[in-house]
Amino acid sequence: MVAMLTALVGVALAAPYRAPTDASHLPRPEANLQQQRIVVKLAEDQGLSFIAGQLSGPADALHDRLAGAKPLFSRPRAALLADQVAASPHAKLADLSLYVQLETDQAVQLIEDLLNDARVESAYLAPEPVPPPFDIPPETPSFVADQHYLGPGPAGFGFDIQDRWAHADGIGLMVADVEYGFDPEHEAFNELDVLELGHEAGLYLAHGNGVLGMLAPRGDGFGVSGMISGATFVVSYPFSEPDIYNVADAINQAAAEMLPGDVLLIEQQGWDGVTFTPVELDPAVFDAIATAVAQGIVVIEPAGNGACDLDDPAWEGWFDRRVRDSGAIMVGGGASPFSGLTPRSWYPAGSCYGERVDVQGWFDAIVTASASDGAPRFVDLFYPDADTRQAYTARFGGTSGAAPMVAATAAAVNGFWTHRTGNPLSPMDLRAAMVSTGHAQQDDAQEHKIGPQPDLRRLLRIYGVR
Repeated sequence: MVAMLTALVGVALAAPYRAPTDASHLPRPEANLQQQRIVVKLAEDQGLSFIAGQLSGPADALHDRLAGAKPLFSRPRAALLADQVAASPHAKLADLSLYVQLETDQAVQLIEDLLNDARVESAYLAPEPVPPPFDIPPETPSFVADQHYLGPGPAGFGFDIQDRWAHADGIGLMVADVEYGFDPEHEAFNELDVLELGHEAGLYLAHGNGVLGMLAPRGDGFGVSGMISGATFVVSYPFSEPDIYNVADAINQAAAEMLPGDVLLIEQQGWDGVTFTPVELDPAVFDAIATAVAQGIVVIEPAGNGACDLDDPAWEGWFDRRVRDSGAIMVGGGASPFSGLTPRSWYPAGSCYGERVDVQGWFDAIVTASASDGAPRFVDLFYPDADTRQAYTARFGGTSGAAPMVAATAAAVNGFWTHRTGNPLSPMDLRAAMVSTGHAQQDDAQEHKIGPQPDLRRLLRIYGVR
């Protein structure tokens, strides 16, 4: 199978890899950052450990500076080290137990002092949060016919033949969504048993409903139909404590519940002080993603809605796969067939773009569930009264809408392939297969590369060989 894939893709397969973070790659001070909480990554080659709130070794200035620090990742140190060791034959990964967080009212000076210590790999201000069934009376109409992204390619993602292939509805797989919030009472999620991790903040319910509305609903003759309704779902909230925004820990917590072949969708983006970026701009998030991918988990990451060039030399290789690669499938936003633009072209002023972006999904015109906090824009399709359980939209989009389309495709392929062979495709194999079999971008990809649009029909026919 690997030989088939290598021939198909024409490139060498790889694993996630990292380069140590240097000062030029740390979040900029002008970004949307917490001014009194810092994240510190201790160097890998100094023999250091951080156990029970204490730094190893004799007391010195570094111990004083880290007084009161807590681990950034909430899982036990032994579990974090086990993850690293298990993946070590395949990837060079960070020791996540060497990440700590610290509250201080002298953050800028402390960061400067820490970065002058050879035992510290990185220190930076922690990021702030970045914005992103049974029918109930009155009767909700069915909008499935309007979910054109379910149809055949190149317009849709090829889910029209999904029912011909065993387990291509995601059954047997877990799909985790790193999401601010969703409304479990919405009619689209009737009888949906969601494992919730972290601290739920009740934010951006229309966003969470929009994402899960594309993936999970059973399509019982009303509302919308999920692309992978057979999967088991997890929502991992990006708050490790009620007021501590910690996307890296949310990724790590979700990954601990998952098995190889499962799909982890990160519905977050970064902010560098000027524009929105992929969330792996944060070094801790990058390392959390790489660890998950090395464990065989397929990570889907939106490219962010900042319309920025990830190949710009100003990034100093931060998004250059020749320098480092988290292994995530990074998703850009392309124009839908209903945008008035050339389908599968880069949506102007839309997603970030560049060689690091692997594939694209629709940036606009997505039909899905919604919630009242999306009013008026995202409750345009159906909203009979003030009951948030019946809100639907035809205007969901951005890279937040593009990424679930790719996540669903990944889950459908791995559901089928695991059922057929007993093992899922690896994250890197699956990423290469999506790129090689997708429908090509339809504009100047050299100027705004967002990659091809995946096609489940093509993928299943290649791997199903029927």
